Amino acid sequence: MFLDSIMTAEKISSSQVTLTSDRKVYKLYLAAIGANIISLSLGTSIGWLSPFLPLLISSDSPLKHGPVTDVQATWIASLLCIGAFCGTFLFGWSADKFGRRSSLLSTAVPLIGFWTCVAFGTTVEVLYFARILAGLGASGVFLLVPMYITEIAEDRNRGTLGSFFILFLNIGTLISFVMGSYTSYHLTAFILSTLPLAYLVIFFQFPETPMYLIRCNRVRDAECSLKYLRGYTSTPDHLEMLRSEMDGLLQMQTLKDGPDHSTASLAAFSSPSARKALIIGLMLVSLNQLSGCFALINYTSQIFADAGSDLDPNMAAIVVGAIQITGSYGSSIIVDRYQRKHVYIVSSFLATIGLFVMGTHGYLKSQHIDVSAISWIPVASLSFVIFIASIGLLPLTFVILSEILPPNVRSMGGSLCTAFLWTISFLVVKYFPVMVELIGLHGCMWVFSAVCLSAGLFNAIFIPETRGQSIEQIMHAFENDNKS
Repeated sequence: MFLDSIMTAEKISSSQVTLTSDRKVYKLYLAAIGANIISLSLGTSIGWLSPFLPLLISSDSPLKHGPVTDVQATWIASLLCIGAFCGTFLFGWSADKFGRRSSLLSTAVPLIGFWTCVAFGTTVEVLYFARILAGLGASGVFLLVPMYITEIAEDRNRGTLGSFFILFLNIGTLISFVMGSYTSYHLTAFILSTLPLAYLVIFFQFPETPMYLIRCNRVRDAECSLKYLRGYTSTPDHLEMLRSEMDGLLQMQTLKDGPDHSTASLAAFSSPSARKALIIGLMLVSLNQLSGCFALINYTSQIFADAGSDLDPNMAAIVVGAIQITGSYGSSIIVDRYQRKHVYIVSSFLATIGLFVMGTHGYLKSQHIDVSAISWIPVASLSFVIFIASIGLLPLTFVILSEILPPNVRSMGGSLCTAFLWTISFLVVKYFPVMVELIGLHGCMWVFSAVCLSAGLFNAIFIPETRGQSIEQIMHAFENDNKS
């Protein structure tokens, strides 16, 4: 049902494209889904913290030395970001040296290590190491999955396939929330450790990206990869389409790459268009994290409790996880049917309103004004913000980022942007409680609201439309902007 609805949406959104009916286009979707099984696995690793951190700090802690302290709990929460920062450049180098596919397969190794540490570890130090391993896996997944999808997708479905990343990540998070509520600490680890193992078996059958193979002068392998992904047969029409697409890839490689492409370096950003793409990418990931959506997900239980909700913390997390998935699924349906800019801008502005309303309610309550008649606003606003951000603001960050970086700097640029994302994520996770103490939860909501407003304005002014555009057309748009 999921694949059918996505492909139906694609047919509607690409009526201007003529396809021969015998093309097996489902293989491209299967490759995208196969790549995102590791996103699903990462989501379970990230979601593990929410249901089990309360257990770790309680008297029923499964650790040998008893419950962890509040300080240790903050490190357990934030060490994932540190591990991700360190791993970003490793996987960026690996993507250029060994290829997108091999590097993606290797992201399963630290995630298997994470679940092994959780299943058999008995000290807080082992959990520290486990979270660092989860961060290493996260860095590779965040960098390589969007990169792989961008390089295998067609122009007309790149947004849909790119939005799978956040969708599968959110599904994995919800799986952890549910399992954490109904299964034991150790059983959860044993069951979820099977996901990265299954990924290794499933994704191994899919090919390297044609773009990377051409960079390595493996033109025949690139043709085979393209034939598999596009479902081309030996008919004259398909052979002509194959030649046309290969010519475009070869021409783009010849025109846009420098004399030595084997190793990315900062010197690759000498062109104004590459620098502009990097700056936009850094701003996108900054606004993504500073919008507060990630912090709100971690703060869900308290917001529900402050609003007088009867839901227990685990059930509140499950509700929010379901809302995220609904929004992410909506994004995968509409991202190739409407302008990227419009979806991102509308999502940002609506999130601005939701956060402002939530902050205003909190401010009135802090001033001892009776708000019992509208006590439902925090829960409704939080649900609305997470839903609307999951449609545009959150997933489109990674779709746009993977599209605007030129192929010859995609690994290095993606590494820099991803490292910056994890740096800001660490600061937000580590110090959000401090900000709540300083300016109150309502003050934080107003700050997040201002960031979402800034995100919408930034997209409207500086980011070109990428829907339906080839990578070469997007690069030309950046070059023309620099010349004007």
